[in-house]
Amino acid sequence: MFLFQNLISYHHSPVVKAKIKSQVTVPYHSISSPKSRFAVLNNHHSYFILVDNGTVGKYGAEIALRKRLEKYISQQKIYTRAEMEACGVPVVCVVVEGGLNTIRTVLEYVTDTPPVPVVICDGSGRAADLIAFAHRYMHDDDSLLEDVKEQLLMTIERTFHLTRDHAEKLHCELMQCVRRKDLITVFRMGEGPCQELDQAVLIALLKGHHMPAPDQLRLALTWNRVDIARSEIFVYGQEWPVSTFTTF
Repeated sequence: MFLFQNLISYHHSPVVKAKIKSQVTVPYHSISSPKSRFAVLNNHHSYFILVDNGTVGKYGAEIALRKRLEKYISQQKIYTRAEMEACGVPVVCVVVEGGLNTIRTVLEYVTDTPPVPVVICDGSGRAADLIAFAHRYMHDDDSLLEDVKEQLLMTIERTFHLTRDHAEKLHCELMQCVRRKDLITVFRMGEGPCQELDQAVLIALLKGHHMPAPDQLRLALTWNRVDIARSEIFVYGQEWPVSTFTTF
């Protein structure tokens, strides 16, 4: 059991607001409609929590509430078997595309206590691609080559239409994010060690949360990922009491 957080922001829309206040059905125009001025609701989801702080056409209204909700869920105790001690709900953040607020949110995740592991979907655009780029080219001393830094700054300016001063500030936030390489997993479809997104998410969970080995194994088996159990959990030096396997 875990909280799967996809960083795609939904923000205030007068259409939704009218429905909440008056409990009447009103037309909803998708993003493809010329009548739409706001973000489209993701049609791959069935339920939504809509957050309205009074702003119009501005992203980020949901961030504070979302983090409080995630924190509350992560602190709930779950039991995977009767004789084990209760543990919290592991949380992972998955970044698909994203804007300025996404980068700042990722920074909050990796510097939080306890920190939250992050999966970056490289190739999905904007914030995700910028984080993946910085993650790839950052040296062990947390620096970038000057020409790489300049390329990154120009990409930030072009992507978010920022001045050089604002791009420099965002660059600093990016570098703070990728300094926690142990908490960031970059996923690109069909490339690298992770061929599937669920594999990247599970590996990020195993790396980012210090769960006992039996709990890691149970999580991998729940996901039907015996391959990950073989490569990431049954590793040399890991001691397994015989009693561990009597509960599976």
